Amino acid sequence: MKKIFFSVVVLVLLLILISCDPKIAEEGKKYLDVTSYRFEQLDGLKIAYREFSDPSKPTLVLIHGFMGNTTNFEKLFPTLSKNFHLVVVDLPGFGLSDKQINKPLSRRYMAWVVGELLEKKGIVRYHVLGHSMGSEVAAWLALDRPGNVASLILVSSSICLDSVNQTMNFSDNVFVRIFLRLAFLNYTNMKNTFKNLLVVKENFDEKQFLSNYYLVYQTPVKVVFQLAQAVDTEELRELLPSLNLPTLIIWGLQDNATPVEGASCLAQKIANSQVVLLDQAGHLPMIDQPEKMVRAIEQFLLGL
Repeated sequence: MKKIFFSVVVLVLLLILISCDPKIAEEGKKYLDVTSYRFEQLDGLKIAYREFSDPSKPTLVLIHGFMGNTTNFEKLFPTLSKNFHLVVVDLPGFGLSDKQINKPLSRRYMAWVVGELLEKKGIVRYHVLGHSMGSEVAAWLALDRPGNVASLILVSSSICLDSVNQTMNFSDNVFVRIFLRLAFLNYTNMKNTFKNLLVVKENFDEKQFLSNYYLVYQTPVKVVFQLAQAVDTEELRELLPSLNLPTLIIWGLQDNATPVEGASCLAQKIANSQVVLLDQAGHLPMIDQPEKMVRAIEQFLLGL
């Protein structure tokens, strides 16, 4: 009886903690420019994306990472859009895209969705930038559509991290789901993770974080399990040497999430590649050092 009572008390406390977060998430909504989003139906899913500048300019596609969304790239928009037509996508399960997905969420499937979006918009040739997990999506897109992808930019990539693909049979356990929601979506935990793991503390932007938190809070724990159960990173690593296109690898020297050694790992696997390391930048260099990152991107793409 004591164990049951203790479990109930823990459950109530967790629910109280979690119940505080929706109010904070709603606060972040006011910093989000929802009018800048467009939507397309693809494979039964509503996919959100944002588009900037003239389509007659070279197209650069931006793909976010795990628990990310288009807001991660907002500091790049004003400058990059001067020379490039930007298409910035919310991957299935994230941002304002559909969250209820009844199919395996492999990175290769996500790449297919992005490719279909671009095809539907009539965009035939484009450059692709992927951040962290999004770099896996970008690489799959380049492998599966070599005639469409002109160049590849991999930022703080997760490709060389050891992959873990375990079937989580315990995902239906209510306590596990509550714990994961607290761990991934609790405001205090996520803010501390953002400041201590993802960015250089001095570059933390409260408003930018709040708009990001509002979107991240909408992501159900189910999506996390679907991603974990459909990991195809090892297969991707084996195929990297077959990539035959100009590739830029960007990494923050203070990245605490994906070790900077991953840059040399990728450079060894991709023949036509170059590496740019950014000082005073963590896992999100587009937030820590947007000017330096834009400079690296432009020098690379305009020099092709």
